[in-house]
Amino acid sequence: MLPDMKVRLSTLNRIAALIWIGVGGMLLVRGWLMLKPLTETNPIGTTAWLVGGLILGAAKGRYVLWNTALRNRRRMRDLTVPRLQLVFAPSFWPLIALMIGAGAGLRALASNGYLSYGPVGALYVGIGAALMASSLAYWGLLPPPIETCAKGADTKKKGTTRGLLVVNLGTPDAAKPGAVRRYLREFLSDPRVVRLPRLLWIPILNLFVLPWRVQRVTRAYASIWTSEGSPLLTHTEALTQELAKELGPTWRVVTAMRYGRPSIRRGIELLAAEELSELVVLPLFPQWSDTTSGTVQAAVSEVLAQRRDGPALRMVPAYPADSALLARQAEMARAVTDGQDPELHVFSFHGLPESYVRAGDPYLAHCQQTARGLAAALGLGDDQWEMTFQSRFGREPWLTPSTNERVPELAREGLRRIAVLTPGFPCDCLETLEEIGQQLKEAFISAGGETFLCVPCPNADPDWARALTRLVRGDG
Repeated sequence: MLPDMKVRLSTLNRIAALIWIGVGGMLLVRGWLMLKPLTETNPIGTTAWLVGGLILGAAKGRYVLWNTALRNRRRMRDLTVPRLQLVFAPSFWPLIALMIGAGAGLRALASNGYLSYGPVGALYVGIGAALMASSLAYWGLLPPPIETCAKGADTKKKGTTRGLLVVNLGTPDAAKPGAVRRYLREFLSDPRVVRLPRLLWIPILNLFVLPWRVQRVTRAYASIWTSEGSPLLTHTEALTQELAKELGPTWRVVTAMRYGRPSIRRGIELLAAEELSELVVLPLFPQWSDTTSGTVQAAVSEVLAQRRDGPALRMVPAYPADSALLARQAEMARAVTDGQDPELHVFSFHGLPESYVRAGDPYLAHCQQTARGLAAALGLGDDQWEMTFQSRFGREPWLTPSTNERVPELAREGLRRIAVLTPGFPCDCLETLEEIGQQLKEAFISAGGETFLCVPCPNADPDWARALTRLVRGDG
């Protein structure tokens, strides 16, 4: 029986921890002494018993006895007068006596040949490891109980801020092979982007696709990289700032990338710190596809499923035929083509495998809606515009006509002046600046064309941002 001695609570905690450490250490030594003689006859089996006991014991200590130690700490915290004999609850001592008796019984059975010293020693080692691991729960600050009484509680409404996560596809951190490789690996590993069995595709990606593609893509990024970094990231961040201005102080607006950085997870963490009443996700893809908006939705859901404080979630739906956005794009196109008199407007969208459309992806239908709406906003007749698809990857059939094939063909057919718009890209990026602005322009001029007008993306245009804000608020 421990003496009736008053002690400080911190001292009582340390004594409990030292008892657990002492008993745990004693059991570890006893267990090892039982296992050690067996190493001469069966070293592999003995090592397995030892390692297994340590691993299982440490796990039990962290996930079982850890909670027991915390319960004991909370019991001691609630004592009116901490006393030495109250280091453990009265019901704890009979349990200790029972465990000591059980241990002695197991040793006796082993010494008389009824049990092997292997499992008994492993049991001692495991219990000792569990006590040693869980003794750490006695150190550090213990949070006070959570106040649950509603009487007199602050009933002021909280969480009046709404959050907007503006999500674009992604970009490497630098125009260097290592950064480009990391970005492409993450992007092309997404099963929604490349729908092949993982066991087949991942080796192909790492052994053949990336070694061949990284250097070429790195050169392309280097040709458009700016002193501020990736054009896609800088334009998206600028658009985010414009949206924040339009939405006002009751909104918190954050940029995220589906692949690369800043990540969707990081964006949600920043917004969740604001105690949001609603989280709105704006995928910067006017036309819905499972490879873009779909994978954003899946990533957001995955992150929120791992949190316990998720606010109400709203995804801004696709906006392929929004009249205000199309009208603003038409105004921006006229500002570029004014006085140039293009013979044809080409609307180039990002490509997609035909199999995806056949499987139900609505992307093609959305592109057609955008093209018709933009042509109407520009006042174009059916013979004054065409729709094409760019950025093909792989050998399976993709949507046609192909932009990089059709535009040079137009020059060979006699057209000298064309305007190219990319209405599937709200922000300028590799596909618009390098693939259209450099490669396609050169191909058109080389094929006999004279005037190649590349209409920039809306980027952070204030009027464009104002129209997007209406969709974010749910007014459209």
